[in-house]
Amino acid sequence: MKKNGDGSNTSEKNVKRPHFGIFSDVHSNLEALSVVLEHLEHQGVNSYLCCGDIVGYGPNPNECVEKVRSIKDCFVVMGNHDAASCGLKDTAWFNKYARATLHWTENVLKEENRDYLYRLPRMITGDNYTIVHGSPRDPLNEYLLEEKQFLENLGYFGTQVCFIGHSHIPFVVLSQSSKGGIEIKRLRENETIKLLPENRYIINVGSVGQPRDKDPRACCAVFNSEETEFNFFRLEYEINKTQEKMHEAKLLWKRYQT
Repeated sequence: MKKNGDGSNTSEKNVKRPHFGIFSDVHSNLEALSVVLEHLEHQGVNSYLCCGDIVGYGPNPNECVEKVRSIKDCFVVMGNHDAASCGLKDTAWFNKYARATLHWTENVLKEENRDYLYRLPRMITGDNYTIVHGSPRDPLNEYLLEEKQFLENLGYFGTQVCFIGHSHIPFVVLSQSSKGGIEIKRLRENETIKLLPENRYIINVGSVGQPRDKDPRACCAVFNSEETEFNFFRLEYEINKTQEKMHEAKLLWKRYQT
């Protein structure tokens, strides 16, 4: 039994589990983030999961951090760009495009936003989900791309599903306990996946601000933890407006399309 605020009791089965909006890799793209959050609100979510990298690449780091900070019941993990922007990771690790925008981001970040990024955890575990940026084994750095990596990472989280970002490529990895193997597939627009209790999953929710699967539209998802159902979305946004702001800031805006 759970105790309510008024002292009365509520049985566990009557407690509604969270309906999560999930997003990752915003990369300082305010136009894309605004569209994603509006869409998720219309989907009726009551909590949010963010798999990191709020900043990096794009022209609006402060606005994006502040927008995420303002979301009620939003659980956020640190990404590698977040870590580098507040001095927790050496920028020499990044390619020249990312490094240039990270140095710019470091210079323009407000102190309160830098402090927020500095304090983000690297992994969050809920009742039936885990969120990290890169992988459960190496939350900041590892790109999960190969079957061997997926199998190895299953031992680093204990929930049914782990949501990730980092590669900017949306996909689902299904571990079938009955067959002892895994299945990997790209996520399709408006796809719905029912998470079966006998299986475990690693799901990359793609990128809000800089997708890398030859589709420039923003990615986001909804996870109904009560029904264990996952829905994936692609959304149009004013990409030209983002590019114009990058050009004005003398950022490498052409790179932002890929």
